[in-house]
Amino acid sequence: MIALHRLDAPSETAIAAARTVITEAEVNDGTAPVSDQALLSAAQGKRELVLFADSPVSERILAAGIVGEGELDLVVRPSERGRGVGTAALTALLDVADAAAGGGSGAGSGSDTATLLAWAHGENPAAEALLSRSGFTPVRSLYRMTLDPGLLPSDGRDPLAIPHAPEFALHTFDAERDSAEWVRVNAAAFATHPEQGRITQDDFALMRAADWFDPDDLILLTGARNEVIGSTWIKTVRDRSAGTVETELYAVGVDPAHSGQGLGKLLLDVTLARMAQHQPESVSLYVDGENERAVRMYEAAGFTIDSRSRQWSRTQVSDVGARIGS
Repeated sequence: MIALHRLDAPSETAIAAARTVITEAEVNDGTAPVSDQALLSAAQGKRELVLFADSPVSERILAAGIVGEGELDLVVRPSERGRGVGTAALTALLDVADAAAGGGSGAGSGSDTATLLAWAHGENPAAEALLSRSGFTPVRSLYRMTLDPGLLPSDGRDPLAIPHAPEFALHTFDAERDSAEWVRVNAAAFATHPEQGRITQDDFALMRAADWFDPDDLILLTGARNEVIGSTWIKTVRDRSAGTVETELYAVGVDPAHSGQGLGKLLLDVTLARMAQHQPESVSLYVDGENERAVRMYEAAGFTIDSRSRQWSRTQVSDVGARIGS
């Protein structure tokens, strides 16, 4: 197995280096190899970011991993694949995760076992084989769905004027007025979602600091008492050098107290109208494969499944004597 060396770097430098590898992998593979939530947690110091090179002084990163909060992410530079880098990096990351579990930061205080989750993004047989050999088993699916931009509304409709019942209203996001309400409703809408439902006020502030964030792409739905009851959030990425625009339905949710009123369909219509204003070259979203109701709603709007990712789980046996190697 190839020998890898962990590199120490200031957090901002390490995040920038990891983003470079992630971007190369996304361009090569057609799907993001690491979630926004994992990078956000690493930037906040909630998870450990580990960079790997083939020598202690090398400036070329071969792979990057993120470990913490019961999850593991790994991305290998496309040009370095097929020579054991992934195996070596995963082995090192599992040592980090097992040591953390042994130190009492696992699934529960005093427990001698913990669950570690990892994603194989897109159709990735090599990653799934690597996870399987390391004791992981598949537990959850995630679909990437895409829409032909030609199917977006072409009549110039205003997303804030989409017809709805008179007791509801739509408005774009205002940080001072809406931040706390958005976090509250998001937590309620995604109460059973292992990532989305955990977003805090601090998380939300960092997410809005991303260079792609546009408050006009976050549209909130209010009820009869002017309380926020749902929202749709679009991630718009512009490649100014190429002159291209990509739009993603980043998150859409409705307060469960107002379910059964067709508000999810209303917010999807709002989303598509807003996306049309950007005239994008691509339209996408991610949805849990087990959420059959949402999948059917998106299919009815013209979305098709572009790729499937799977989340894998591994039971860790805590070793109280474990230590993280240098």
